[in-house]
Amino acid sequence: MTLPPRHVGIFGNRDKDEVRALLPSLLRWIHSKGRRATVDRSLARGVRGAGPGVPLTTLVKRVDVLLVLGGDGAMLHAARAASRTGVPIFGINLGGLGFLTDTNEESLYPVLTRLFRGEFQVERRIMVEAVVRSGGTQRAWMAVGLNDAVIHARDRSRVVAIDIGIGRTPIGTLVADGLIVATPTGSTAYSLSAGGPIVRPTMEALITTPISPHTLAFRPLLVGADESVRVRVRSGHAPTAITVDGQLARNLAANDEVTIRRAKSHVDLLVLERGSFYEVLRSKFAWAELPRSRTRRG
Repeated sequence: MTLPPRHVGIFGNRDKDEVRALLPSLLRWIHSKGRRATVDRSLARGVRGAGPGVPLTTLVKRVDVLLVLGGDGAMLHAARAASRTGVPIFGINLGGLGFLTDTNEESLYPVLTRLFRGEFQVERRIMVEAVVRSGGTQRAWMAVGLNDAVIHARDRSRVVAIDIGIGRTPIGTLVADGLIVATPTGSTAYSLSAGGPIVRPTMEALITTPISPHTLAFRPLLVGADESVRVRVRSGHAPTAITVDGQLARNLAANDEVTIRRAKSHVDLLVLERGSFYEVLRSKFAWAELPRSRTRRG
């Protein structure tokens, strides 16, 4: 891997018209700056000038940086692949809120110019790993994500009952709509909507946030990054499932044991300015702003 980057990989959500429309001009611009560019195979299909492309798993092994076109969903997908090789990723928001992405289409080329000059910082983000072990099964199911692992009822209108422990210490039984275990990066996603705290994404910790608990005794809890959250599914309640980053899912059975902990892998995000997290909070969440005064009727 070379930084500033000489070989650029491009990944994105091919189902978005704006992503496919941007790609030809983006490729021409990158080549005009004396850089190489390779496109993910699924994105390259049917786009003039993109070439045949290569699979994402191969792309992250060859390039110096991975540009991600789209929204947070594309970033989460790319992060899992990039974490296996250590290639840094840089997000370009062509979606909605785009909390994980660093820039938008309007400022794309000035920002990439700065990127090619080496004017960036590398932010290391921890990831979360979920391991499911079922009785009578030797092989465990495992998934890694950047944002969170969520245990929930398969039928979202029902509640789950799960025994929770931190490491070897039992905490209690949670009856609720579910449980979120989020990374600091994921603290501004589902966990925030469920009442969890906002945590600076470069911190090393895990956030456990119950979803609509049936008792006031359960509140969000920040645990150390070296600790693990252990969950056992109780019988006699709604069928349960676990979903990682909203993209990887597995059904759970009664007495299944789930261990959620910091993953061994991590992902590096390229950002243009250190400390810009708080600016993002203000601009995208209107965080800490005073309520707007109503216009008086004349």
